[in-house]
Amino acid sequence: MESNYAYPNFAENFRQCCAESYGRLSYEQTKNHPEYQRASDTCSELYQKIQEQLGENDEWIDKFDAAKNWVQTIESPYIYQQGFQDCIYLLRWLGIL
Repeated sequence: MESNYAYPNFAENFRQCCAESYGRLSYEQTKNHPEYQRASDTCSELYQKIQEQLGENDEWIDKFDAAKNWVQTIESPYIYQQGFQDCIYLLRWLGIL
């Protein structure tokens, strides 16, 4: 039986795994972190002030958020990958690999 379903390769599976992993770890590490909560509260306050200043033109803040989220979506896997590369370098330097 032939299927039209293309099975994901290792890189695609690994990329998805990393995307889910860093999100879960971030959530777990920050949900009870006081400094993170203060920073998050500050962001919320600033966001509200910007919306108030923009008045009826507040759709620009939504457009900015969407663009910034897209940038972070593109760069996040590379940051995660760099962490893995740095870890491998360290393990080699230590003589473990």
